[in-house]
Amino acid sequence: MREHFRQDWIYRLLAVALAIILWMYVTGEQNPTGEKVVRVPLETENLREGLVVADRPAEVQVRVEGRKAAVANLLSRDVHAYVSLRDAKVGDNLLPVQVEVPEGLNVIHVNPAQVTIKIDKIEQVQLPVQVNLLGTPAGGYRALEPVLKPSQVVVSGSAATLKSIGRVYVEAKIDQASGNFLAQLPVKLADREGRPLQEWLTVSPEVVETFVPVVQDMPSKFLAVRPQLAGEPAKGYAIQRVILQPEVVEVFAPYNHLAALDYINTAPVNIAGATKNVTAETNLEIPAGVQVGSFPRVRVVVEIGKAANPNSTP
Repeated sequence: MREHFRQDWIYRLLAVALAIILWMYVTGEQNPTGEKVVRVPLETENLREGLVVADRPAEVQVRVEGRKAAVANLLSRDVHAYVSLRDAKVGDNLLPVQVEVPEGLNVIHVNPAQVTIKIDKIEQVQLPVQVNLLGTPAGGYRALEPVLKPSQVVVSGSAATLKSIGRVYVEAKIDQASGNFLAQLPVKLADREGRPLQEWLTVSPEVVETFVPVVQDMPSKFLAVRPQLAGEPAKGYAIQRVILQPEVVEVFAPYNHLAALDYINTAPVNIAGATKNVTAETNLEIPAGVQVGSFPRVRVVVEIGKAANPNSTP
């Protein structure tokens, strides 16, 4: 009996083992596993205020394992590789790469598993913006000096990266243009070799208003800008002076048009009832057939003060 009982258990164990092997085989055939290596952009997180990443690897390689169907459909954007900079200090920091993958997949290997991240303090510089004109105007037209608002931007980043800036610019597409170009354009940064620097720096403002006068090849003339004021200051107050920016503008027109022009007006600026200075940005009133070679807006400052008392003794 004892021998029979022992043989019975051996058969049972063999049956269980065969069942497990068979299950693993069937499961493997129906849902085979596979591996895949993906190149993933390396991101940084949790950097303290006042610090900036001065240098880091652009990407890492991640080897994942999982069901073949899931692995085959895996894209680099599905994998999140990052380094936490919560405890990073100024200088070089050797830190582990952390990886997150979709459910059902496992990370086998990360290359490199640790990376050196260089941290620097944030500094700022104010730099002028240049205009890169793309293309040429239509026949019979020409582009004049561009006008930018603002003409300078503040760039923030590490000291070393700021020193490598070779150019701050916008790109204005004026190919075959037969009229003025006006647009809000993104500011771009490049090093001295022309390589982009946008990733390492921040710009304020990120866009600037860009005006490129595109005028016909006609005679030109400089005209004084004359302010038009609507209304009168409050009783007891008077206009002290009017400041214009710009005070003169270049206009383009046929000779017979230019001969009749001595000045160019601004649109009316309302000063009715004013008791203090009035500042306005207004348009120019451009006559028909005339083109202006600068931004067609004028800043007008009307200084208002107490009126002199005519009855007072000097």
